[in-house]
Amino acid sequence: MTTLSLVPAISPRYEGGYGVDKDVARYLTHLRLEGLSDSTIGARRLLLRRLELALPCPVTQATPRMLEDWRASLAFPPATIALYVSHIRCYYSWAVRQGLCPVNPAAAVPVPRKPKRVPRPITEQDLMAALRQAPARIRAWLVLAAWAGLRAKEIACLRAEDIVLHADGPYIHVRWDATKGISERMVPLCPFAAGELAAAGLPSSGWAFRRMDGRPGPNMPHRVSHICADFLHGHGIAATLHKLRHRFATQSLKVSGNLREVQELLGHASITSTEVYTLVEVSAAAATVAALPVPSALAGLPAAA
Repeated sequence: MTTLSLVPAISPRYEGGYGVDKDVARYLTHLRLEGLSDSTIGARRLLLRRLELALPCPVTQATPRMLEDWRASLAFPPATIALYVSHIRCYYSWAVRQGLCPVNPAAAVPVPRKPKRVPRPITEQDLMAALRQAPARIRAWLVLAAWAGLRAKEIACLRAEDIVLHADGPYIHVRWDATKGISERMVPLCPFAAGELAAAGLPSSGWAFRRMDGRPGPNMPHRVSHICADFLHGHGIAATLHKLRHRFATQSLKVSGNLREVQELLGHASITSTEVYTLVEVSAAAATVAALPVPSALAGLPAAA
């Protein structure tokens, strides 16, 4: 098996500045021309590099058996494995179109079924406790996640001029280049969230939350996520920033009862994704079960021995 340390510094097989096989480098350039985000391209680059190191031949010469062996070696949760296989299949579909492979060798690689998990939004008690203790900067981030449903990237890349606090209809404009994917959206702000942002002392233009290290550009999304997680965990709250986005989705659905509306607020391309974020209140489900009709002749009678 090839190891990274054995790859020569200059090789005709490697080009494009990606540190990968030249055909993979062409594929990554293709993705960039298609407008995929840097994070998506980076994830696929790392995965294809790892696949390349695991194979005894160039990636385009892999056989279905080789890819099944690679799939069997993955010790990750089912959802992660499904994502990895999807990325590999996309690469080989491109390779077939380019004439690099006669068929897609990953087409029959088995994919595990992804478990349907119950959303776990932050509790209202924990959220209020966090707001009472949070410094101004972190408090604003928590508000943006819990009352506007913003992702870490959307908070990090938020511009001050995209926070519109008109009294008759405050909202946030989430730009296409500041979100996951390229779909812009407008997120209305409730009076509480608008008041919090108005009091946060944000600049009038430029990045709403400027970097603390003096470097140009916005904060890194992972930095925003980690700071919030460290703060929450440090105060005994077992939640992450993304759980506050789950809370926004769950509460929005509880108020509106319209899953399609919540999908638009979250910026999801598929309503299936929205379902993962919305928790049906246990109390509401319990009330439904309690209201199920019972035969009047049996009501209150003890079970037979």
